[in-house]
Amino acid sequence: MTIERLATQGRKYIPKTLSERNYEDVFKSRNTTLKNMLADKSCFKHKNEIIATIKGVNYVDDAKSITSNSTWFTLEMTSNPIIWILEFNGDYKQLSNMRNIVKQKVHTLIIISKQSDGISKLFTGLTNVIQSEDLVAAVKTAYYFASSPDFVIYSPASGNKEEIEAKGNNFAHLVRSL
Repeated sequence: MTIERLATQGRKYIPKTLSERNYEDVFKSRNTTLKNMLADKSCFKHKNEIIATIKGVNYVDDAKSITSNSTWFTLEMTSNPIIWILEFNGDYKQLSNMRNIVKQKVHTLIIISKQSDGISKLFTGLTNVIQSEDLVAAVKTAYYFASSPDFVIYSPASGNKEEIEAKGNNFAHLVRSL
């Protein structure tokens, strides 16, 4: 498939097209990085991973999204209404590129941040904004506000690679204990 043909399909169809590639074709590829990425199933852990479905609501661990661009992609690819749990520790102005996607898809934003006032101002008027003291309270709040067919997505949009595993596992534990 040419890059031009892939581009004409639109961004929503790219993951589907890539997932339809024949396994053997991919491994005939000479690009070792690509082969290693596709062979290593651990690269999918904590990235759009559905942890549980409770009362028709999917709880999604996206702890691997440690940039606003990665979080934007996750929100963009979700077609259901979203409750977004944002555990943000950067400069809240970095989230300004998220305003349109939040307005379109997020019906409730739960913020865990030292700068939650600034983030609240950024998204007020676009969606319901709730401030939370920690992830435990955020998951309980999401459970209270969620109804089928919502997706509760934990996507911090900041952090570092060393924290991904711990944050993702913590979210998964909290969801499973609901």
